[in-house]
Amino acid sequence: MTINLLTRLTKRPITRRLLAASALLALSLPAAGQALSADDAAQLAKARPEAAQLIDAPVERAEGNLQSARTLPNPVASLEREGVDGFGGDGAETIVSIEQSWDFSGRRTLNQRGAEADIEAARFNALSRAANLGVEARRSYFELLAARKKLSIAARYESELSNLLNETARREQAGDAARYDVERVRQETLAASIALTEAETELYTAEQSLAALIGAEPLAGQVVLTDALLPDTVISEAYSVAASPVIRALQAEAEGARWRRESASKFMPDITFGAGVRQTEGLSESTGLLFSLSVPLPLFDRNQGEYRARAADVNEAEARVRLTEAQLASEIASLRNRAQSLIAATDRYESGALSSATELREIAQSAFNGGEIAVFEIIDALQSARDAELRTISLQHDARKAVLDLAELLPETEQ
Repeated sequence: MTINLLTRLTKRPITRRLLAASALLALSLPAAGQALSADDAAQLAKARPEAAQLIDAPVERAEGNLQSARTLPNPVASLEREGVDGFGGDGAETIVSIEQSWDFSGRRTLNQRGAEADIEAARFNALSRAANLGVEARRSYFELLAARKKLSIAARYESELSNLLNETARREQAGDAARYDVERVRQETLAASIALTEAETELYTAEQSLAALIGAEPLAGQVVLTDALLPDTVISEAYSVAASPVIRALQAEAEGARWRRESASKFMPDITFGAGVRQTEGLSESTGLLFSLSVPLPLFDRNQGEYRARAADVNEAEARVRLTEAQLASEIASLRNRAQSLIAATDRYESGALSSATELREIAQSAFNGGEIAVFEIIDALQSARDAELRTISLQHDARKAVLDLAELLPETEQ
């Protein structure tokens, strides 16, 4: 699952990950005659070095912010020298000191916890991003599969009409067909030729899209796509919104906001301690130790503005969690229902209209060859069969897209 990919990626330095991903990609890219599944396409898309960088960057940024939150402020070293008759004269005094600020209010610890929550959110967002890359590759995979099927139908239909045109022209020469019949078939043949060109263009676009996602050269027609366009099942209802990485990332963001609100409620300022050495030169030389303590007095600025801003962040983050949960639940229910309905509708259509149209085409071809029906009747039968096949592909593809949209909302289901 995607979580395994993230675990594998986040446990290795980025340079080694990129080299490993590049090697995997080079070894796995589909060549002519090779089989390619939707799973293969998804893994290739996620294994690209650019994908690893996109997944890693937010996590590494959050880890860097945590490192900053854990780091103490730098101490301040100072040197002072004062002399009555110049810096080198009698009565000169030199003070060397070092100062360090300390947080006794607990703000630094609270900010660290907020940064840790940000890392958790970044990791869940990375899960979603990795899964979405896989879903996008699957979309392109099935777009290509559908385009190939449409091209096959368009090519067969154009071939059938070309053969019909030749046969009708032969019958005209023999006196068994009218010129009208020949021109009628010719018009439909030209339209079929244009439809074939459009299908070829759609196929080329789909090939380019998938190749760009998986980092390969244009796939052309030699790569065998092994998956079926129509999905077998829909994601089980056992997957809940609460388990979604999207929601868990938002919950982690809300937790980080709460820690920062708590930090902002601490208005006690940092205390600065200092220690040093004072040396007096001249007639009475002496050396002594110095200690200092400074505290800003919270008379005017008690951090009220910062607290209000962080409290607003908490309210916004918590509201976003609730709204997103409700929205996801609604969208998931709708997509699950749509996918199930489309799968059932496709089964009914294939066993009904498609089967009938295919049988009608075979009957019409036999009847035309036997001289029992006219040209417009065989054209109508061929068109009906073509339209039924295209409708079937459209239903299958719509069902697949609904399942993929559902997987995008539930990234943990993306394999």
